[in-house]
Amino acid sequence: MQLSDDFSIRMSSADSLAPPADLFATRPDRKGPKTIGLLLVVGSIMMILAAYGDISLANTDQLSQEELDALLTNVREANNQNITDDEYQEFHDEARDSGAYSLRGWSVLVGGFAVALGGIQIFRLKSIGVKLALSGATIAAIGGVYANYMIYNISVDMLPDALILANKISGYLCGICMVVCAATSALPILNASARAALDQKVELFVEEE
Repeated sequence: MQLSDDFSIRMSSADSLAPPADLFATRPDRKGPKTIGLLLVVGSIMMILAAYGDISLANTDQLSQEELDALLTNVREANNQNITDDEYQEFHDEARDSGAYSLRGWSVLVGGFAVALGGIQIFRLKSIGVKLALSGATIAAIGGVYANYMIYNISVDMLPDALILANKISGYLCGICMVVCAATSALPILNASARAALDQKVELFVEEE
C-alpha cells in the first residue's frame, strides 16, 4: 500500500511538471510574408517594364538608327559577325508580324499586374495573394517562354550565331525568372510559421457580469 501511495505521488509530481500545451505550437511569422510581398512587388515592376518594351516593339514598324546601333554594334565588333541594318529590320518585321512580341508583352504585362496585386495582398497577410502571384507567374511563364521560342525559331533562319544564342538565352532566363517568382510566391504557404500568420482573425470575448 505504501508503494502504491509513493507511486501515485510521483506520478502526480511528474504530471505537474509537464510542459504547457502551446510550448511547441507554431508561432506566426509576420515579417517573412511581408518581406516576400515587397520582393514580389519589386519584381512585378521589372516585369511590367519589360512588357512595355515588347509591346512597344509590337507597335514599331521601323526601328530607329539608334536602336539598330545599340542592338548590332556589339555583334559586329566583338563577335566579328556581319549583319546589315536591313537584315535585322527584316527579322524585326517577321517577329512582329508573327505576334511573338505581342504575346510576350501582354502575357508578361498581365502576369506582372497579377504578381503586383498578389504581393500587396501577401504584405497584408492575405492568403489570396499567394494565388494571385502564382497565377501571374504562370501566365507570364507560359506566354513569355512560348513567345521566346517563336522568336528563337525566326532568328535561326535570319540572324547570325551571336544573336541566335542571345535569343536562346533570353528564353531560358525568362523561364528561370518565372520559376523563381512562382517559388517565392509559394513560400508563405509552404513555411508553417508564415502560413500561420496569414488570414488571422481577431476575436473579442465579452464576459457577462
